[in-house]
Amino acid sequence: MRTSREQLVRDIGRALGSREVYWFGTRGEDSRSLLDLGGRFTGSFTILNRPAWFGPENSLAYEDITGKRVDLDVWEIDDHPQDDATREFRCAMLIAMAKSDHAIVPYRPCGFLSALEFARQDRGLSLGMFAGKQHVFEHKPWVEGAVRCLGIDVVPWRYIADEEQLDAGYLLADGPVVVRPSRGSGGAGMAKVEDAADLAALWPKADDFFASVSPYLPDCLPLNIGGVVWDDGVTVHYPSVQLIGIPYCVGRSFGYCGNDFAACRDLDIKLIDQIESTARQIGAWLSREGYRGAFGADFMVDGDTVLFTEINPRFQGSTRMSADLSREVGEPCLLLDHMAAMLHLPCPEGRPALRDAVFEAPPRSQVVCHNTTDVPFVADVWSLTVAVRSLAGFRAVEVEVDPEVICEPGAVIASVAFDDAVTASGYELRPEIGATLGTLNVARPTPPEKGD
Repeated sequence: MRTSREQLVRDIGRALGSREVYWFGTRGEDSRSLLDLGGRFTGSFTILNRPAWFGPENSLAYEDITGKRVDLDVWEIDDHPQDDATREFRCAMLIAMAKSDHAIVPYRPCGFLSALEFARQDRGLSLGMFAGKQHVFEHKPWVEGAVRCLGIDVVPWRYIADEEQLDAGYLLADGPVVVRPSRGSGGAGMAKVEDAADLAALWPKADDFFASVSPYLPDCLPLNIGGVVWDDGVTVHYPSVQLIGIPYCVGRSFGYCGNDFAACRDLDIKLIDQIESTARQIGAWLSREGYRGAFGADFMVDGDTVLFTEINPRFQGSTRMSADLSREVGEPCLLLDHMAAMLHLPCPEGRPALRDAVFEAPPRSQVVCHNTTDVPFVADVWSLTVAVRSLAGFRAVEVEVDPEVICEPGAVIASVAFDDAVTASGYELRPEIGATLGTLNVARPTPPEKGD
């Protein structure tokens, strides 16, 4: 029997009992789908983008304390445990968590949150994995080796010790290569190398003293999909064409800059079936390894071949829009599925096949615009909004940086949502969108520090 969204909300409510729900994550708007929980969804603590639906008494963004929006692909709160802002953020969470019995839904586990959960374990319930356990699933070479053993085609990475870096130079004889560290997100640390002379400068500096190297695959279509691992099954959610390395949207060559769910309507049905089957295989392996909850998987499509790229053992940049699509058609979304799985509810049956879900959902896409310069600035989001609102299919500007907050290099300025496809390849946008964003300058001088 097919479980409706309303039924799953009721099941989650019964499992939570009297507990209130807090969201902890990167962006406040990622939690929008949890509003369907009603009054029990009572607070949000995020690194950026405090959501509009909560007041300051039960919602806080780290950037509101510091006055700076950071690049979340390289900045982690676990690296700043003694900063004054971290202490203030921690105190605000401790106070909120002491008020009532509660459950916390994390975007991604971290040591900072785990410490808080243990300190409030008398009142709190964690709806995420312990950070120390989740961390192993972020090691890309280990995951790739396991996925390869499942019989799934994987991007042909070779793992080369720092001391044997010249070996990567030999691979350049067949064309450019990509080098990558063992951990990282959003394309951080990845680089395209075309000349052996550039290897030393672009080689990732990491504690495990080796790098992953693969041939550069310029003509592959980048795809992403989300899923949830339950105690007794796996559910999969909408796929999207991933936007990567678009120069006026992100400063990194392989940087993440959005998702096009609408473009998946142009995929061959057999390819969608293969993506679904592979995602379920990966989810089943995660389950056998003790993982539970939301995950994502990235692929590169080379003709008829689907190459696995990586697992994201967490929610993703695509989660917000994926959840919005599910919400619009009345289906359970990634966030609700994750909560239910963490509450040990049974995996639901009767979900539509992915090939059907792709066409049932409204056509949507999002373009994430970053500070692509190497200097911090105050972003003129109003000028961005005025420029894009006349574009065909424009829907909304989201996650925009506050005019009082300084946007650090690499940080997100805003995400622009469309009711239509925006790409065919994942590496470039529709000409009119590209022309608008490519010529737009939203940087304003950063005000002097107090006391200067």
